[in-house]
Amino acid sequence: MTLLTFNTLSIENLENREEVNDLLIQLAYGITKFLSYKEYRGSRFYFEEKNIFNLEIIEGYKFRDALISIKPEIARTLHLFMKQQCNSDCLNKMSDEEIENIIDSDLYFDDEPYNAQKYLILSYSLDKKTFLLSFGKDRWINYKIIANKVKEDGSSKKVILDNIANKEHVIAHYNQKQLDKLPTENIIYSDNFKNWFLLQDNSSIDKIVSKIGEAEKINFDIDGFLVKSIHQNIWQIKIGTQGGLQQSAIRVLFIKNDSKIYILHGFVKQGGSTYDYTNDISIATEIYKRTNEI
Repeated sequence: MTLLTFNTLSIENLENREEVNDLLIQLAYGITKFLSYKEYRGSRFYFEEKNIFNLEIIEGYKFRDALISIKPEIARTLHLFMKQQCNSDCLNKMSDEEIENIIDSDLYFDDEPYNAQKYLILSYSLDKKTFLLSFGKDRWINYKIIANKVKEDGSSKKVILDNIANKEHVIAHYNQKQLDKLPTENIIYSDNFKNWFLLQDNSSIDKIVSKIGEAEKINFDIDGFLVKSIHQNIWQIKIGTQGGLQQSAIRVLFIKNDSKIYILHGFVKQGGSTYDYTNDISIATEIYKRTNEI
């Protein structure tokens, strides 16, 4: 189960009702997009207090007032999700050690005076690996929030909090999650490949990740089936069919050089043995050339 934690810090500098309503609508679209992904449909809402609808966002304007002011269909989505607030029914009681870790986490931002107690909700979110739900203003316009955490020896390290303020944030998080599935040891993926990869359906993504993993286990060496040479130093990983269509074969082209694997280009070849690789070889060659010019 994934928790979405409301970020009370994000309401600090909101100025008027129009701004509140606009940012709340963007947040609602973000939540709707988040819940549209199969793996996130069982997500729950977390808020520090008992009832978020009584939260005063700006003076004289509570959360429930803002809901009334926006379009009913958008407000309904927010209301239904936030009514599913996660309390004792889905949160395991935190141990004394967990509570102490959160209280003593000492988070801070470079551009503000040190005040770790102010950021306890962020410490909770970091410790529990939740997503923040924020009004998208100031630092909260970013989908990755970089903070600092004081370590036991007095030094500090950078930490990253996952933030959602709009639909674009959700898409960025989801895309990153897909990319994180790919093997990375001594492997360099081109932007061309990553962009193509993210356009594939879930079944194809799983196949691509699995076959690249299998190729990694054999050191990306030619084996006559999974990995083969198609032109000089350009090699191919045979992924499999797309959506069960026998003539729609997914292929990935790479170059092996200096103990690194450069995965350059992915495509779906149509037509079985009659397929002409010339254009794909040209694309892969050009991508590799640009990669090594950087």
